Amino acid sequence: MVTATWQALEMLKARLATIAAVVVAMLLPAAPALAQATEIERIDLVPLDGAELTFDGRTYGGTLSIAWQRNGLSVVEAVSLDGYLAGIREVPLSWPEETLKAQAVAARTYLAWTLTRGRSSDGQRYDFDICATTQCQVYAGTGVVQGPDGGRWLDAIAATSREILVYEGSPAQTLYSSSAGSRTRANQDIWGGDPKPYLQPVDSPEASVTPYERWEITVDVEAMRRIFARAGVAIGSDVRAVFVERPPEGAGTSQLVIESDTGRTAISATSVRHRFNQYGPLLYPGLLPATRPSGTRWPQAFLSYTFDVEFDPGIAARRTPLLPTEDLPSSGTVTFTGEGWGHGIGMSQWGAKAFGDEGASYGEILGHYYGGLGPVDGAAAVPDAVRVGLGWGRGEVAVASNGEFELRANGIPVGRFGAGSWRFRTAQSGVVLLGPPDAVPTTLFLSSRPWPR
Repeated sequence: MVTATWQALEMLKARLATIAAVVVAMLLPAAPALAQATEIERIDLVPLDGAELTFDGRTYGGTLSIAWQRNGLSVVEAVSLDGYLAGIREVPLSWPEETLKAQAVAARTYLAWTLTRGRSSDGQRYDFDICATTQCQVYAGTGVVQGPDGGRWLDAIAATSREILVYEGSPAQTLYSSSAGSRTRANQDIWGGDPKPYLQPVDSPEASVTPYERWEITVDVEAMRRIFARAGVAIGSDVRAVFVERPPEGAGTSQLVIESDTGRTAISATSVRHRFNQYGPLLYPGLLPATRPSGTRWPQAFLSYTFDVEFDPGIAARRTPLLPTEDLPSSGTVTFTGEGWGHGIGMSQWGAKAFGDEGASYGEILGHYYGGLGPVDGAAAVPDAVRVGLGWGRGEVAVASNGEFELRANGIPVGRFGAGSWRFRTAQSGVVLLGPPDAVPTTLFLSSRPWPR
């Protein structure tokens, strides 16, 4: 009995110390030493009664966890499965109903496939299942369904509840991209590796539907040379030929080949696109992304892996053939023409729209792009809740609430607070909380019981 009482007192002491640290750090932001002393490693903000939290300009309805890491603060949302899918921002919600259903199944399956593989290194480090960027799936919180067509997306999620695509007993890797052009790509032709039967090329009926049916960019040879040089790839100063070396479909990756005074340089198509997107706008912001025929700019400098190239050696090279190579100015232009936007593997979203416009069902759309696979009940493969990585490596994090929420420190309930803006900073040993000056808890938790003020 004495031991149990002592343990209870120690737990209460720890709880009171945590609460005091949070309150002092919040009300006295100029003196956060007490908060650091208690080593608050994580702050959880739990929205109540439909309240939403805003972080980086986006709203979220799940619990936001701000955790201390050696390289800064991480922000992770714990959200229900359907809440996560509702926040997927991949296609316009005004698109055909069957297209939205196909997207819902593809997104749910991709999540299941991601979970089956196990967490990434970042996921393990920062305690999340899937990230919120294009590296995983674009997740944008509750704002996605707040427009006039939001209900259509929610209906598509509900109509396909728990449905996924399965290959050989496991969730399929349902890759998708914005536009494939006339034909999708084989997974082994883009990233190498073994072919997946459900990720092989098929025609995509999106001609005259997709705005990415054809794209073109023209750059000077010197610009191309500098872009690759920034990536650590030297192609020589006297470029004599540029062409694409493309194996037969399904036989492997394509390469851009550059022949110059220093010899032959082969660069994979994936690297070409990556380097142009990474360094092109940085080195030539007035040139890349290029201007499309409508007068606006393309969304990226280099849109896809499906492209051809045309090399014009330039006037200087044609008019001064007798000059030594080292005396010739870098001249000529390279024109890349391609189709589609994205990796082009699996489902083309613009192609799915074209199918939907023609009256195809979501099962037919998915079967076309994923080798005949059809939706099945995947309840055993998808969780009830998901942890989504929203950001990490932050020195400071700002979160605003439009309603009441519960604040927890190291898992211990501290109190309930109303609407307001909050800041969190990283310290040597934990999270420092800086609340609004007028923040007063509506409820304070001194033990397992709430004590209304």
